[in-house]
Amino acid sequence: MFYYSNLDTFFSLAMSVINRSFVATAGTLIALAGCATPAPFPLRNAFPRMETRHIPELNATGKAGVGDPMISTEWVSRVRGISIAETVSETVNPPGITSVVRGDYELFATSLEGDYYHGRSTYSVPGTSISVSERAGVFVPDDKSRSAVIYNFVQRYRYGTKPVAYVPKEIIKITSESFRRELVYSGVSQNTITVVYREFKDSSARPAFTQELKYDLSQHRVIGYQGARLEVLNAGNTGITYKVISLLQ
Repeated sequence: MFYYSNLDTFFSLAMSVINRSFVATAGTLIALAGCATPAPFPLRNAFPRMETRHIPELNATGKAGVGDPMISTEWVSRVRGISIAETVSETVNPPGITSVVRGDYELFATSLEGDYYHGRSTYSVPGTSISVSERAGVFVPDDKSRSAVIYNFVQRYRYGTKPVAYVPKEIIKITSESFRRELVYSGVSQNTITVVYREFKDSSARPAFTQELKYDLSQHRVIGYQGARLEVLNAGNTGITYKVISLLQ
């Protein structure tokens, strides 16, 4: 009985130590979890939005010269961006000077703190002519009480202190996925107008998809092709005025 009594005591003591150790470990883990903060730059790539753009819009009155598009429909990439009116330079990543040049900057990535925009940024080291390839641009905080600043990334993010003035802008881009259809005014002869239908892929004309069309205005003032309907208001040797009744499909 003495043997089992000591064994029971041993197991009781052992379980007490284990329980205290478990509680201490759990407490440490909870404390560490409570102190943990999200990574400051969990970047997510920003993707463009593809959509259809019509020029002119429905019911609009348009004007086109000879050789100019009368109406067009294109599949384009729309990217959220910003426009900078003045170049800003600052030593963000010593010893070089990072500059964000005036112009448009596209949304590159987003984080929990704000947005990163890429554009015509440069990095130069005074007294040298080296060209350094670095990720740099403009960081726009979600907190609108903070100014937009230059950011530079080599092994970690560095930020400037000079405010960068900007205005939001939607940037429309022609990409390899872009596709465009258009009707081009080619002139008038004896009350008959000539219109050329063209298709473009990635800004390049596709000759196989070019077609010449003729319309006798004495028959009707409304012309149409591929879903487009245009009411011709006036047509001459230098240009045409018309109203868009329906869009080019």
